[in-house]
Amino acid sequence: MILPLSRILPLLSSSLLILSAAPVFAAALGAGASNAPASNLPDSPGAVVAAGGISSYSDSTELSSAAEPIVSPWSSQDTTAAKAKVLLPRVKFVPVGYQAPKQHVHDKLTLALRESITPFTMFGWAASAGWSHLIDSAPNYGVNSEAFARRLGASAATGTSKEIFSDAVFASIFHQDPRYYQLGRGHKFINRAVYAGTRPVIGRTDAGRHIFNFAGVLGTGASAALAQTYYPDQNVHPSQVMQSWVSGIAGSALGDLISEFGGDFIRALHVEKHE
Repeated sequence: MILPLSRILPLLSSSLLILSAAPVFAAALGAGASNAPASNLPDSPGAVVAAGGISSYSDSTELSSAAEPIVSPWSSQDTTAAKAKVLLPRVKFVPVGYQAPKQHVHDKLTLALRESITPFTMFGWAASAGWSHLIDSAPNYGVNSEAFARRLGASAATGTSKEIFSDAVFASIFHQDPRYYQLGRGHKFINRAVYAGTRPVIGRTDAGRHIFNFAGVLGTGASAALAQTYYPDQNVHPSQVMQSWVSGIAGSALGDLISEFGGDFIRALHVEKHE
């Protein structure tokens, strides 16, 4: 089966966007590994880089002695041990070994807004729109370039509303902490995989207790329902809401798996950031 040119060109554009973003992710996850003394390295290079980004929800983050902090453009936090600037793939990532401060309602709103425009999130928009265009699935806008642009816009709208509903609105209502806490290399691979894959349905309260992830599940459902207002008529149906709801939760699980193992993957490839 040969795909028509109208479907190939948008896919090429999406692929180029993803490929161009890959070095940013690699640098973000791998940076700092060579800047810290070997005895001070945390469990993964992602933990080093994320140190500066923890203050995206608070500039008063307490760092453990496991690693030296690094400045990030997502944060106004100053450091004395390192001068590198790193673009974090995710804002709500808490690496293993770091003490995250308690969040208030305005912190959660800020977190949701900033998480919705990270390279990691935009990567998800492009991947989702590209796959939907390739197999011509919902939202069924067509198969030409304009259809791909509309799919990309719909993916961005759904992703952004999901972050706001989950991390700001419902996380505040149910007093949940929407951040992802890395389990780290001190645990078995299977345990880390199960932990990451179940975070979309197993949440964390502001007090640190594990509960059903009301914020994540309801937020994903709300964004799926809201999508009915801009989806084409043929996709306006309760079954489509359920399908989008389930796929949204699956997407969150994939994102958490990348957060958990991304630093290890970059380390395995021996990717280092050179000044």
